[in-house]
Amino acid sequence: MTAKHDMKKLVEEIYAVRDRGDVEATLALIGENCTFRMVGNTRLAPFSTEASGDSFRQAITQLITVWDLSNIRTAGIYVDEDEQMVFAHREGEVRHIPSGVSFHTEFVDKIHFRDGKPVKIVEFVDTLQVAETTKMIQVA
Repeated sequence: MTAKHDMKKLVEEIYAVRDRGDVEATLALIGENCTFRMVGNTRLAPFSTEASGDSFRQAITQLITVWDLSNIRTAGIYVDEDEQMVFAHREGEVRHIPSGVSFHTEFVDKIHFRDGKPVKIVEFVDTLQVAETTKMIQVA
């Protein structure tokens, strides 16, 4: 198997357990030294600031317990073997569990690998939709 195949397979596994809402299995696949950041304005903190260590665990736990992605599908996974990076395009219906609000969306994850494990996840999402849904901001 190639590193390209291994990276793609691991990302697919991460999404499968994440979409089931399994926090511990997701964290076990990602590993301990990974960071996470959602690209966006600092008003969306803590998600728009890079999380590592305990704050990484907290961010991933909150994302999984607050956002139901069971109706999201992976539209494509693109692997850059030379740069050890994966781009995953996902789309579908997302549900904000506390409010029950659902909406259709698309997003892209950029996942950097080192030694076969993710070390940095950068997520590109509609941050305005996230902020409105979570009541972090209100648009008139």
